[in-house]
Parts: sequence; C-alpha cells; structure tokens
Amino acid sequence: MGKIKGGDKNMFNKLFANCLLVNDFDKSLAFYKDVLGLEVNTTEGKFADFKLEGTSLAIFEKEAAISMFPKEHMGQGGGVILAFQVEDVQKTCDELKSKSVEIFEGPKTTPWGQTVAYFKDPDGNIWEVSAK
Repeated sequence: MGKIKGGDKNMFNKLFANCLLVNDFDKSLAFYKDVLGLEVNTTEGKFADFKLEGTSLAIFEKEAAISMFPKEHMGQGGGVILAFQVEDVQKTCDELKSKSVEIFEGPKTTPWGQTVAYFKDPDGNIWEVSAK
C-alpha cells in the first residue's frame, strides 16, 4: 500500500501545502501576519497564503471553504501540530509573549535533547517552535 502501481515510488512524496480552515478569517489573518510576522503572498476573498520556504501555508475561512467540500467534514482545530525551526526558542517565546501569545508548554528540552515550546493559534491549532 502507498506505492504507485507498477513503480517503486511512494504515492505521496512531497507535501507542498498546508491549509488551515479557520472560523474568523480576519482574526486569523491578523494573528499570522501581525503576531507571527508571516508575509502574505496572496489573498482572495476569505483565503490567504503566506511566503515560506518549501511549503505553502494558507488560511481559508470555513464558511468560504464550502466551495471545496461540505462544512460537515471540517473539524475543530488542534488535530495537527505545525512545527517550525527557529534560531533561538527562548527569544522566539519572549517575542510571542510580548504579543500576548500564551506559550502553554516550554521552552523545555525533550528526553531526546530537542528544545521545544508550544502555543496555539486563534482556532486552537498547535504550533511547535524548536531549535535548528
């Protein structure tokens, strides 16, 4: 399972985009742009994506996303962890706290030696910042 029929390649080889379905587009856009400092790439209606290296990160308001599939298939936030590497976890946490972001865990060192901290976006999606 997971292989392309007749080939050796995995069916899924590259994750190119993450789109978070959000309840309040304007609140989420302000959070990602003004609090996290992400640069907006494009916006269209209640959709926006941000400039990142390698993978696209987008937000799409649930009420507008019904053009893709019914809202009954849209769950609540918090079911996935978005992990980003940063130069200095403590400094990043201090900056986030200065913008009223609650760090709910960390910074701490895991048993495997990784320095991490966790916070949530306005929809409850969990973000991890870890040392490079």
